[in-house]
Amino acid sequence: MRAVLRLALLQARRDRAVLAAWILGIAGLGYAAATAITTQFAADTERAALVAVAAASPAFLFLRGLPDGISFGAVTFFQGFSFTAVLAGLMGAFLVVRHTRADEDQGRFELVGSTGVTRSAPLQATLLLGTFANVVLALAVAGGFIGAGLPVDGSFLAGAAVGAVGLFFVGTAALVAQVMPSARTASGTAAALVGAAYLLRGAGDALGTAELSTLQVTAAWPSLLSPIGWGQRIRPFTEAYPLPLLVLAGAAVILGGAAVALRRGRDLGASYVAANESGPERARRGLVSLPGLAWRLQRGSLASWCFTAAVMGAVAGGLGPVVRDALAGNPALMELMGRLFLARKQWWTCSPRPCSASSVCWRPPRESRRSCG
Repeated sequence: MRAVLRLALLQARRDRAVLAAWILGIAGLGYAAATAITTQFAADTERAALVAVAAASPAFLFLRGLPDGISFGAVTFFQGFSFTAVLAGLMGAFLVVRHTRADEDQGRFELVGSTGVTRSAPLQATLLLGTFANVVLALAVAGGFIGAGLPVDGSFLAGAAVGAVGLFFVGTAALVAQVMPSARTASGTAAALVGAAYLLRGAGDALGTAELSTLQVTAAWPSLLSPIGWGQRIRPFTEAYPLPLLVLAGAAVILGGAAVALRRGRDLGASYVAANESGPERARRGLVSLPGLAWRLQRGSLASWCFTAAVMGAVAGGLGPVVRDALAGNPALMELMGRLFLARKQWWTCSPRPCSASSVCWRPPRESRRSCG
């Protein structure tokens, strides 16, 4: 156990800057979402109009998640949980692959193995580090929500939901790293599983049943196939339901235990999915140049990113007619959107801009200066 702790400390030292950037970035995103809701949608009617449009639009539900009331915390969780959960999943997945399969490919495991530690000690250290990182992430997200003025109990539950999703993908990536033949394929597979979890959650939410009287939506069964879908069922700011935390933590323990068992039965450098080493004796003409080689190595990643961007663009494009119809049939919502636009425009033209000796001092247009007072 002492060797595992020392390896975990070594890995933490190597990743101190990367993990700090991930944790602070995700917590900052949650704080920004909470601050935006509390400042731009301060009135109950404004939040009710926002949630009503989202509950009536499958595209909104696919992109954001499940509306669960109009309190500040509920709207913040609805607006930001899916994105922060995806980032937490990617953080955990890349952390595990970086310290398992990538170190194995680069020969670091041979050096560690020469010290007499057990075969699975580096993997156990990575699982320990991933657990600690997600606990810190949960506390940081909760601190951001509390700093934005949200209820303390709900903030800690919301942070725990984000951390539990990240912990689930720590176990998933540990299992993937034992199965895949290289760090590149392991990272791509783990990231694809995070994206699949987001898509399954979106499909379940889009097919859900809306209760317009309470401004709540109940997800359909595909959401149960996604750890992100389980995380949003916690409902931290309304009727708290902490059982999904136990489900996610238990699944992470099972996946991590399976990864450790596979590592003990696998030789160094081997994998349970064999690498495709067959191919022609000579490279094609397009591969003899650097651009051709780069295209050959990155074409899978580029294709997956392009497909993801196309799907997200289609979803975002489908929101246009929904918002137009909602505005046309709801004068109160149209007035709300107009007031928000005018408030943002007035802030842009009236807010002071600092001047320095090396820059040109910004001044609003003459007609705007008269309206600023």
